[in-house]
Amino acid sequence: MKRRIYRTLCLLTICGLAACGKKDQSPTAANTPTVTPTPVVPAPVAIPPPSQSPAPIVITTPKPIVSTSPTTPKIAVPASIYPTPTPVAIPVVPDPFKTKTNSKPDPISKIRLPTDAAQQITPVGIGAAKIGMTFKELKATVGSEYEFPVKTSLIEGFDAVAVTKGGTVQYYIPYPTGTNFTDADRIKHLMTDNPNYRTLQGVGPGTPIRQAASIYGGGATLSMSKENESREFINFEQQPDGLAFRPKPIGTRSFAGDYPESNEDYLKTQKYDKRAAIGQITVSCSEDQCGAER
Repeated sequence: MKRRIYRTLCLLTICGLAACGKKDQSPTAANTPTVTPTPVVPAPVAIPPPSQSPAPIVITTPKPIVSTSPTTPKIAVPASIYPTPTPVAIPVVPDPFKTKTNSKPDPISKIRLPTDAAQQITPVGIGAAKIGMTFKELKATVGSEYEFPVKTSLIEGFDAVAVTKGGTVQYYIPYPTGTNFTDADRIKHLMTDNPNYRTLQGVGPGTPIRQAASIYGGGATLSMSKENESREFINFEQQPDGLAFRPKPIGTRSFAGDYPESNEDYLKTQKYDKRAAIGQITVSCSEDQCGAER
């Protein structure tokens, strides 16, 4: 009996020790085995030989379609979409306070003397028409090649017979407005603006005033009378007697002369537009010669 009890106690003691031994068994660094990782060697990459390299990618730009039709012109492609701008000249604004001067005046034409007596201007007439001649005598002198239409209001207060040849007016025969010029009437006035007619010195319609002034000596004096319809005349120092010269202004000017500001009816000046020329030449009889005649 005692022996069974003893045996039982021994078994219990052994079992307790065994349980305690299992409980105290914890892993330690000394008892943990060291695991050395096995290096992984990558598989070798196969590099293709140069002959097996892939072809490079080439980007191509589509070419413009140009028609080869003979009727369609080729379109030229501009070198740049931003062409060089064309320079623009900036106009120079003139100074309004600066006086304009004609640095290069119109050249003086060569003096052309009349070679045909039918185109001469003299103190007694123009061409075949002479002061004091009747209209009938003139018609007989010039012949059938001439025509004689009437021009009304040639100047203020005067109508005129236009002596024409080939449709071109050669000269005029002025007479008072409101009257008729008949074959029996005598010529008192003759006027021409035809540049083919010249004085014996070569002065005629179209001759620059400054050139005529050098021919007739001295200067030129221009005058204008407000009471006489503001008609403008030129007087040269040595001009032939019986001749009257009227200017032809240039451009939009009303007068060729530069007249001072004045309230007087009669004005005169020796200053004039250097480009102005003679416009008309008139031949008239004096009051003593034909004042009593109509």
